[in-house]
Amino acid sequence: MRHSLLLLLAFVPLAPAAHPGKLERGVRQYTPKGDAFAPGTLPFFRSELQRQAGPFKRDPSATVQDTYEVLFLARARPVRIRVVTKVAGGSLNERFEKHLWELFAAFDRDGDGSLNRYEAELIYARSELAQMLRGGFGFRGQSGKAPSLDTLDVDGDGRVSFEEFAAYYTPELPLMTQVRGSVADARNTSEITAELFARLDTNNDGKLSEAELKAAEKILAVLDEDEDETVSAAELLKNSARGNQVLGGGEFGGGMMSMSGRADPKNLPPNGLQAHLGSLPPEVIEQVIRWYDASQDGKLNRLESGLSTADFARLDADKDSNLTAAELEAWRTGEPDVIVTLTFAEKLTGCKAEAAAGKGFPAGIDIPKPSTPDRVVLRVGAQTVDLAASPLPASATVADHPYAALFPANKQFLEEKDLVGPQYQFLRVAFDPADFDGDGKLSRAEFDRYFTLQTKTARLSMTLTHVTRVPNLFQLLDANGDGKLGVKELRTAYERLIPLEPSGGNEVTRAVLQPSAVIRFGSTVGGNAEVPLGTPRQPVPIQGPAWFYKMDRNGDGDVSRLEFLGPKEDFDKLDTNRDGLISLDEATEYEKTARPKK
Repeated sequence: MRHSLLLLLAFVPLAPAAHPGKLERGVRQYTPKGDAFAPGTLPFFRSELQRQAGPFKRDPSATVQDTYEVLFLARARPVRIRVVTKVAGGSLNERFEKHLWELFAAFDRDGDGSLNRYEAELIYARSELAQMLRGGFGFRGQSGKAPSLDTLDVDGDGRVSFEEFAAYYTPELPLMTQVRGSVADARNTSEITAELFARLDTNNDGKLSEAELKAAEKILAVLDEDEDETVSAAELLKNSARGNQVLGGGEFGGGMMSMSGRADPKNLPPNGLQAHLGSLPPEVIEQVIRWYDASQDGKLNRLESGLSTADFARLDADKDSNLTAAELEAWRTGEPDVIVTLTFAEKLTGCKAEAAAGKGFPAGIDIPKPSTPDRVVLRVGAQTVDLAASPLPASATVADHPYAALFPANKQFLEEKDLVGPQYQFLRVAFDPADFDGDGKLSRAEFDRYFTLQTKTARLSMTLTHVTRVPNLFQLLDANGDGKLGVKELRTAYERLIPLEPSGGNEVTRAVLQPSAVIRFGSTVGGNAEVPLGTPRQPVPIQGPAWFYKMDRNGDGDVSRLEFLGPKEDFDKLDTNRDGLISLDEATEYEKTARPKK
């Protein structure tokens, strides 16, 4: 055996001292010849054993996570929501797999379907991929270890297949989907609510009656300075009805409020809302008991749990009228109360949010019809859980890269001898990977292609961002979340607010401002997932006839008489319900009758 090994070593080609992938004058070697496929001495013996098992296959369980579990400790009861995340046209894992193929093709410079020794050293190191998924540029500095054929070639056949290439990045899969808790922004919360009450509460009794809210459209219309037929928060505060009145904390404070208006410590975040990749961890059971256990006996009776009689009975295994931690395990590990599917896309029009009652314990959770396709709002008593899918951010242009300006206007390419000075550090490191044709010259087109590849890689990472906050009255009235109050939103104010009134009366009080949850799913890098929650979001462009959504200049979903560009008699013909607005339904119905398809 010893002699056989020595004889075998005699036929192993020795690696030259020079860089194994370079030929004379800096020209790269992509074709499978010379030492490009020559394995090292020790990996050679390892490969002989591995080759007996056949080509390498990845672990099928190593995929991108696409399911989150959300726990909302609402005042009425605990709510368990399963959030399934998707991308338009497929799953998050399919999206990542497709991009891996694009990266593999970009580094397979000779196009033979595998990576040779030189090509293997060009791919992104794991540290580079992690940098990009966190929002930076992939930069292989001194701390970043360059990959090699010996590292990547798991089955030892002297080349790197796509399966081996993809498996190399498995440790970075957790960066593909993340969870981030955000801090609630309470700026202007007390001022905006106080301003609205000062204007709408005409009898100063601290409540908003149906008549007072029905008059909101007329009362607030005078504040529309830009004449877009909507009222923004800035317009509201700019013309204060309260004069120089300064408010302290109390019921208008920005913190979490109890129904009585006093600060309630158990409603403070972050314990009231949490999200986890996969499933809820076991420790949430103890949190649920501590949150709702008013008698402090370490278990929950039916009233403390907030569950319906039937749902409570399903969990109460020993029928002692109390739920222990062991019995609540069936709630944590069973089917969820609500299932929400969030689908993101390149554009907002492709984003979708869909909610359905689960097979868990959905009683007491209302799922109203969504106001826009990208957003659903669940109601638990007077509290809400607002979930939405965000589109990918606008594509970064090559001009945004700080090194783009280093290309002289009078030169079509840069050579390694041109990269003198610290300002060229990135280009020196990226020179070989970006030199796609291997001619020892880095053209502007090659640099642009390499930068675009990095930008697309960075956009792969997605984040579920969540926050608990007390909305102000303006936010409750702003149904589509665009930061403005339109005509329809003001006309329907009473009908939308009165179901949130905890007292069950027929007047709206400040108690409607209950701690609520906001959840957004979008791109980690430069997307809406990074925007502080509670900020205005653009409404989904209205679907319908082109003339309709082009005339709807303020984007409130209706065309007013002022926005309508045709004669008055045409407006009256379209406005069939005589409310002074042409709705999407009215515009669509007109198209069906007046413009039938041929």
